[in-house]
Amino acid sequence: MVRYVGILLVVFIATFIAGCSKPNESNAEEGLPVLITLTCNPNLALEPCQDVMFDRPDEIRIMMEAIHKAERMPGILDYGTQYNMSINNADGSVTRYDFSLGMDPKMQGLLVNEEDTHTGYSIPLQDANQLRRLIQRRTD
Repeated sequence: MVRYVGILLVVFIATFIAGCSKPNESNAEEGLPVLITLTCNPNLALEPCQDVMFDRPDEIRIMMEAIHKAERMPGILDYGTQYNMSINNADGSVTRYDFSLGMDPKMQGLLVNEEDTHTGYSIPLQDANQLRRLIQRRTD
């Protein structure tokens, strides 16, 4: 009987510890893409450019927050694409954008969904500069 109670106590403690442990990172970051890839546009050689991959949740969160803050631009666009952006989601789906930041810290960013190239979105200056710094950290 003592042995039976001891086994039950061990099972109870193990269950308690497992239930109270911190969730793993993939569960904590649910809803975030798993990878964002920026591929340089070879036809736009005005500024130096390097391909960049973001797979860390903190970096992906910064990218996604900037995208969600982007505001629709009026009119028809005439633009050059600095990067082709691919956002790979956990379910295997991929969303593609034309994405431009440039090097000028006084310029907003530009985001255009490849499925609707007539509609552009401006990335606010503060977010654009944060993305420039993020890209620079990855390419230095």
